[in-house]
Amino acid sequence: MQKKSLDAVLERLMTVFAVDSDSDLARKLDVNRQTLGSWRSRQSIPYALCVNVSEAEGVSLDWLLTGEGSMCRGVSAEPSETRTVNQQEEAILQLFRSLGEAGKREIQSAAEEKKRLMDVEQRLKDLTEALADTKRPA
Repeated sequence: MQKKSLDAVLERLMTVFAVDSDSDLARKLDVNRQTLGSWRSRQSIPYALCVNVSEAEGVSLDWLLTGEGSMCRGVSAEPSETRTVNQQEEAILQLFRSLGEAGKREIQSAAEEKKRLMDVEQRLKDLTEALADTKRPA
């Protein structure tokens, strides 16, 4: 699928609104589900709608229509490291969206546990350093 195809544009709209179905996207865009189907069959989406989404949601119109550049409006060329992270985040987000509810809950739970452990490790490191400071001769 081309990055500039209508399906790709609709996928980016789903990313903007954090939805994973045409029905949810139609609600966010305030159009009928059948309207999305019509856009798909015609391989055309109203340009004005894309402009409105770009302005209202702060996303780059170039990114929305072509998939190129930064997702956020007004951000110039990104460093390659940031671009890689964004691509990684988008890939993870797409995988996450493809899961069922049980899978999503499992992933969320694992991520929350990982975050909790990282916080505990940081706190332990801070306390160890504070204890070492109190044992140093003055």
